[in-house]
Amino acid sequence: MNQNKNIIVSLLVLIAGTGGCKSLVPHRSIAPSLIEQRSRGILLAALAGQNPVLKVHALESLAIIPRLNVIPEMRRCLYDPIPAVRFAGAIAAGDMQDYPSRDFLRRLLQDQNVSVQLAAGYGLEKLGEKEFKDWYDNVLFSNDAKLAGQACMLLGKLGNTPERQDSREKLWYVFRMPNQSAAVQLQAAEALARLGDKSVLKRLLVFASSIYADDRILAISGLQHIGGPDVYAQLTVLAEDIQPEVCLAAIRALGSRAEEDQQKKVRMYLRYQAPDGDRMATRRVRELALLAVGSIGTDRDIRMLYDFMGESSESNYLKVAAARACLDYLKTRRPETLAQHQP
Repeated sequence: MNQNKNIIVSLLVLIAGTGGCKSLVPHRSIAPSLIEQRSRGILLAALAGQNPVLKVHALESLAIIPRLNVIPEMRRCLYDPIPAVRFAGAIAAGDMQDYPSRDFLRRLLQDQNVSVQLAAGYGLEKLGEKEFKDWYDNVLFSNDAKLAGQACMLLGKLGNTPERQDSREKLWYVFRMPNQSAAVQLQAAEALARLGDKSVLKRLLVFASSIYADDRILAISGLQHIGGPDVYAQLTVLAEDIQPEVCLAAIRALGSRAEEDQQKKVRMYLRYQAPDGDRMATRRVRELALLAVGSIGTDRDIRMLYDFMGESSESNYLKVAAARACLDYLKTRRPETLAQHQP
């Protein structure tokens, strides 16, 4: 049970792998088609492997660029033995508009794992099914913080559709429930921001000042959906946070607006070593640094990201993170720029 919980939590923050850091000296640019090809290969290898954490990360990453044509490989994850992989697979099926997966998703509505049931409903609703209007209510208003938080997240991802005109009302009710946990409040606030509710900004700014790093990281996720000068100012402050994970999350949220000194800081963290020798902390920070590089999206760094995916990489976790970073990089480029580059 703890393993499954850890894997689902890892959807929010990728856990980095072992190994040293590649050369950080900027190289010449590389054709986007080659970047896409290598990224696709790395993520498909993760899907075919035995590591459920890497499978979850690969599913989340592959869903952001539909043209990669990986739906059959992703569909197999709908009957993976690990619930967290089925959860991620159901979300990806909806996001990728995989209509042939409907029968698989309907079976998952009866899954023994409630989180998987919620994700199956999400996938089917994204595919046009209309029967899930009250699908999340029982867990949304329950005292199960994990499930309530997931329901908030899924409502936010479903967007402001005709069937979901009351989502903001429900999320505010969840946020204001007596004795509501801070974790659920954060998920509700992030979902409200995703739905474009700017009135949640003050709450997010409060969480962004929390003494807990995890609170600040999730607040950043909500802030980037709102935008504006107040958000930019807060992200700039958080980019100086003493906690490396918070700092990198903020710079990743700034993306192309990151200043040169912030970009240099990200590259510095690619060499990070935890002061106490904690290998997990070292891996976590290095991977978040890779993701920030991809979000910033400068041409000078793309060869370095490409090299991180190479066969000589010591860590599959870093390779998957670099692949996701490359897809983020490609997604932010202008279509006419992509068309100019051929392998």
